[in-house]
Amino acid sequence: MIRNLKSVLAAATVLVAASASGVLAQGKTYRVGISLPEAQNPFYVQLGNSAVATLKQRGIEATLLSANADVNEQINNINDLVASKVDAILMSPLDTEGPATAVRRAHEANIPIFMVARTLDKRFGNIWKTFIGIHFDEVGKIKGEWVVKNTKPGKVAMLLGPAGALVMVEQEKSFRQAIEPAGYKVTFAQNSTQTRENGLKLSEDALIANPDLVAIYASNDDLALGASQAVKAAGATGKVAIIGLNGSPPALAAVHKGEMAATVLLDPTGWGRTAATTVADFLQNKKEPEPFVTFQFKLVGQSEAFDLIPPPLRERLGVTK
Repeated sequence: MIRNLKSVLAAATVLVAASASGVLAQGKTYRVGISLPEAQNPFYVQLGNSAVATLKQRGIEATLLSANADVNEQINNINDLVASKVDAILMSPLDTEGPATAVRRAHEANIPIFMVARTLDKRFGNIWKTFIGIHFDEVGKIKGEWVVKNTKPGKVAMLLGPAGALVMVEQEKSFRQAIEPAGYKVTFAQNSTQTRENGLKLSEDALIANPDLVAIYASNDDLALGASQAVKAAGATGKVAIIGLNGSPPALAAVHKGEMAATVLLDPTGWGRTAATTVADFLQNKKEPEPFVTFQFKLVGQSEAFDLIPPPLRERLGVTK
């Protein structure tokens, strides 16, 4: 009897030890660093918050850092993440080349890199796992095609956003390729950070130099909303077509009211969730991602804008059906 009891206890001890070992093996707490280009841009606020929440749901610690539109700050952020030995980095580079050295250092430290919304130049493609994003040239193309279809040939201003960012470069190129053969002429083009203040200031400058503008291309909705203020002050609302990008609720409200002509609807919350899930699956389940995880986008005009504004925000934004 005693012998049997000893055998049972011994077996139980083995099972507990094995179980504990398994728990320890499965229970590793991973740490992920998230490096985003801007802290004030609503798109990146939503994307970052979504990514952090998704990682936490998976039991993964997340450190969210913003470059505040300064490439040197992003380089420092990545270097800090490497020094802290995170298990992976999810990032959206400020431009196509600036952060590359720091990203390569992370790669050489065997820290997997996941790109979201923006990437480095394609020649650095061997140092990141995947890109969760869109075809930037297609976005510029549909914006340009909208201008050609809905306005008469004339002068166009372009608020380009940060210089060197791939999303900005490819959008600009494909937009020009869509409008210039149709007789449109870009008479004003300026890089800047993507804020309403810059949209207002640059559009004021563009309208002073070119009071007969037919369209203003903006690389994001904040620039477009600033442009709408300048156009309104100039008494040109409805005469100058303003097109943004992101589909933020304030921009959708402006499209509904006729203060903007259109915006391209993206899904930063979905992007953040998908990007974080891709990282978590790689770390926890050893699932290798596809090289390019694509997202859909949609150009939204006045007839569709209201229905896409979250109902709780409609009253606050001053819109009715």
